Amino acid sequence: MSESGLNKRLAQIVGAENVSTESVDLLCYSRDASENVGMPDIVVWPNNTSQVSEIMKLANELKITVTPRGAGTCLSGGPIPTKGGILLVMTRMNKILEIDIANLQVLVECGVVWQDLNNALTPYKLFLPPDPASKDACTIGGCMAECSGGVRAVKYGTFRDWALGLQVVLPNGEIIETGAKTRKGVSGYDLTRLFIGSEGTLGVITRARLRIFPLPRCRLVMSAYFDSMESAGKAIFRVMTSDLIPSAAELMDKQTVEAVSKFMNMKFPECIALAIFEFDGSSLGEVKRRIRQARKLCEREKATRVDVSETVEESDRLWRARKSAGPALATLKPSSMHEDATVPTSRIPEMLTRIEQVAQKHNVLIPTFGHVGDGNLHPIILYDERNQDEKKRAKAATADIFRAAIELGGTLSGEHGIGLSKAPFFSMEHSSPETEVMRKIKNAIDPNNILNPGKIWAGA
Repeated sequence: MSESGLNKRLAQIVGAENVSTESVDLLCYSRDASENVGMPDIVVWPNNTSQVSEIMKLANELKITVTPRGAGTCLSGGPIPTKGGILLVMTRMNKILEIDIANLQVLVECGVVWQDLNNALTPYKLFLPPDPASKDACTIGGCMAECSGGVRAVKYGTFRDWALGLQVVLPNGEIIETGAKTRKGVSGYDLTRLFIGSEGTLGVITRARLRIFPLPRCRLVMSAYFDSMESAGKAIFRVMTSDLIPSAAELMDKQTVEAVSKFMNMKFPECIALAIFEFDGSSLGEVKRRIRQARKLCEREKATRVDVSETVEESDRLWRARKSAGPALATLKPSSMHEDATVPTSRIPEMLTRIEQVAQKHNVLIPTFGHVGDGNLHPIILYDERNQDEKKRAKAATADIFRAAIELGGTLSGEHGIGLSKAPFFSMEHSSPETEVMRKIKNAIDPNNILNPGKIWAGA
């Protein structure tokens, strides 16, 4: 079918105002937050599930590829078209359909922004705990597709842990409902978990039913400064293996702290590593008791200074600083690879050491921060893509970081997904039989390979 013919068919489904082949739109949607680039042939904005179904039926009939996209905050190339085709932008499906206080759950469309949902829940003193750094922009559908986490995943888990069910449009246009309204359910295969983290390769998530939780009454943040990454890693391990249960345990290395300090115009004490702990609960006295215990553990591991934020404003400012790490580091070099290699918490000190060794070996800048409470590190490989030698060294460093994570019993990705960026390294973690099982699932659901091809494993 000609381009004009396809435009006409799509316009009949969603309206001409929701279809574009304008160069500015194609270029705008050719990138996400990673280093990957891929140009779609046409951009489409559906407004409801029925339209998504009709689009998928048409694409399957014509064997045209479809790439679902939320806000484009993905750091692994998940919503980047690899073979042109239709880019399905889901942001206009942004209704909060139901807030069920009695059963502590919500039903939302895929384009609802995380922060908007939590703003709507605040009057009820409820919240959706997983909180990605891009929470002001990222959509629930994208968070489901990537199984996002965030700083509080160490206590509250990732999006997988809060999903009760999904509405999904399959590659052939059929609409299915997975899961149930109940908290427990073992009726058949767990299709909800199959689609969560599948990166838009098996179906287009259009709605999600999610558990919600009462907001903690009290929340305090403690910052601990160390003169070595090893000491910081050990302190975090001590806190995490105690009974103190922090709601967040984060780390920033010296390069990250200095970049954030300049970027946010904040003054931090001199340090090699900064650990940030958050504790929440229903009683201020109990939260303060846990803070005191955590402080002692950090001091035993040679913390040079420990501060406790006394007000909500102080805590919020510290979290804004932590969540500005990515943009702050982007000021140091024009190009970057944001990784999220994850290891068992007991191997954190070793992984931090390995990252430092990789940086020295390849002579590249690798600032590191991340959710160390659950072993989820974010080494950021900084380079200038115009310098081919530096780019080559950066890619070699990336491979060595993944290799180190696997050798320490970890995984390629804790929350960013595999997408395009990590696809070449997929076989480091997964054996041929494991990969073949995944391919069979993909082939069974999407035999024409029209839905987000090229993602997760190379050559898909």
